[in-house]
Amino acid sequence: RTPMETAAVRSSLGLTLLGADIPVVMTAQLLFRADDPYAVEAVFDLGEGEPVRWLFARDLLDEGLVHPVGDGDVHVAPGADPMGDPTVQLHLSSPGGVAVLEAAADDVLAFLEQVYAMVPPGQESQFLDLDAALDGLREERSPEH
Repeated sequence: RTPMETAAVRSSLGLTLLGADIPVVMTAQLLFRADDPYAVEAVFDLGEGEPVRWLFARDLLDEGLVHPVGDGDVHVAPGADPMGDPTVQLHLSSPGGVAVLEAAADDVLAFLEQVYAMVPPGQESQFLDLDAALDGLREERSPEH
């Protein structure tokens, strides 16, 4: 692997949990790895038990700055905080419930600028190690000896 393939962008993202009687402020760690160029991982450490991890398409964050997007467990939409400043809302659904988290749009944009500087849109396939992915699939499917 080249250094670029293992390069990563990490960022702390301040979030507010919406819908609670009083706003709950938390931090998520965002991780983007060049060797998985279509995905962003968000890790929420709630202080109890194991951190909660969500993996979703990086394009959802980008498109969600402008218009509502997503289906399934993750939806992203533009919003505004009480002062009228632009935000991004993450709607996360799981069997355990639904959470709507809001982050400053500028913070999301700053993260995405780093991500797209590392892996520009349309060039993701240049960073994928398809041979390793296929080898992994073969190992999963082969019978154990």
